[in-house]
Amino acid sequence: MSDHDIERVKTGIPGLDELIEGGFPRGDTILIAGKAGTGKSILATQFIYKGATEYNEPGVFVTLEEPPHLIKRNMIRFGMDLEKLVNEKKISIVDLSPSKEVTPVTIGEYPSFDLSGLEAIILNHVKKLGAKRVVLDTLSILAYKFRSRDILREEFFKLTANITRSGVTLLLTSEIPAQQGGLGVFDIEAFLASGVIVLYNEKISDTSRSRSIEVLKLRGSKHSSRIHSMRITDEGIRVWPGEISPGH
Repeated sequence: MSDHDIERVKTGIPGLDELIEGGFPRGDTILIAGKAGTGKSILATQFIYKGATEYNEPGVFVTLEEPPHLIKRNMIRFGMDLEKLVNEKKISIVDLSPSKEVTPVTIGEYPSFDLSGLEAIILNHVKKLGAKRVVLDTLSILAYKFRSRDILREEFFKLTANITRSGVTLLLTSEIPAQQGGLGVFDIEAFLASGVIVLYNEKISDTSRSRSIEVLKLRGSKHSSRIHSMRITDEGIRVWPGEISPGH
């Protein structure tokens, strides 16, 4: 398949598609990385919401960190009613957050680390909804469970390959620790993903910060290699393709 034949999935983030030749390649795994507070979860949730409401693509949002009621509350501020979509069976929110008293999947400690339980749950939801989009927010949680890079890489590879096999587009979020450069957990998600997008929220003076977005890589795409301005508006995340971010 040549790069021109790649089917594109609209992101639902105004301005972002213009930077990446029209959208994410269908069936790819895209990593959304950034430090705390950069908007990773908002972007990932917006991808699921807009998929269901504007592009007829049902979605599964798997939360490993924040309980669903908080995600719903956060997104209603942007006019995105996730509860309505859950009731209409257009999206599914899978709660694997620590606040859940009984977690339906046990993630074993090293050395027997295994994501097959997580995979089974996700694929079950994908099948029920006929989902085309899946988000895992956030993978950093899983990566603290074990110490072996090789097992981590192997398990992540199996998980992403099996979720995307049927043409599902998968977004993973990963938190970059405050004191660290690079892309977070062992850089392994970046190694596995065919696309990497990094969000920034940099202090540019004592009184102001600047939000921006960078497409580090994207398979088969002539993407912008510059860092572009991004804002969190009343309607969610918006990217300004023509505007280069100050401070970079």
